[in-house]
Amino acid sequence: MSDELGREDFSPEQIRWYLEHWDQLAVAAEGGTGSLAGNGAGRGDRLTLACLIADLEAAADKLPLDWRATAEVYKLQHRGRIWVQRRLQLDERYSVDSAIAAMARSLGWKG
Repeated sequence: MSDELGREDFSPEQIRWYLEHWDQLAVAAEGGTGSLAGNGAGRGDRLTLACLIADLEAAADKLPLDWRATAEVYKLQHRGRIWVQRRLQLDERYSVDSAIAAMARSLGWKG
């Protein structure tokens, strides 16, 4: 974790740390008694923590929905239901007809 939350290191190792400490991060952002290097209630910048959470959620939203690992990231962020909803919407967009059309295009169909 960086010295100041305003200048985060978004390395894979740091993101993993945030995901592993998601509960504490959320509690600290809400101003609870949880502690992330002293950033609990009344300490640190709750807005910065909320923005950090939003950044990490937005980054997760850009992951491919068909990766099993994406579902795991959403679970770590306590957003498993959101992943399910997004996945269902994706499945609805791609019907058997769209799969057949994609197959036809890959075989040279120009229609």
